Amino acid sequence: MFPKLYQNLSAFALSGLIALGALSASAVPARADNRDVARILGGVIALYAIGRAIELNTHTRADRQVPHVPVTRAQPHVPAPPPALVAPARCFVEGRDHNGHFRGYGRRCMQNNTAHPRQLPQACLTTVHTQRGPREIYAGRCLANNGWVREAGFRP
Repeated sequence: MFPKLYQNLSAFALSGLIALGALSASAVPARADNRDVARILGGVIALYAIGRAIELNTHTRADRQVPHVPVTRAQPHVPAPPPALVAPARCFVEGRDHNGHFRGYGRRCMQNNTAHPRQLPQACLTTVHTQRGPREIYAGRCLANNGWVREAGFRP
């Protein structure tokens, strides 16, 4: 409230000085010597110094105030869910063999590139016959049924 009041008073005083200067200038022939210029400059400098002192005083008062800090209650500890079993996207394979279409994850790639290779279910391991010979893969649907998820951002 006070800073706004001081700004308004300063603006009013400055406008009053300008108005008085305009009235006196119109009533008296235009002549100014060094004394008049010095008085005007001294008045402007004094008004600036007063306004600046008021501004600095209001800022330091605001800095001294203690900000309100809301009190929060501690939240009960909720254990994090176990890390997901993630199948790397680079291990995904699909193709055709003599039994039809297959989709899954290469056995060797999965064992070398997963964070939990010992948790790979042996029941999901199957053999497919490709043009390069027999390959072992983990069936994708079987892995999903056992808690494994695809790597984020991967779409086959």
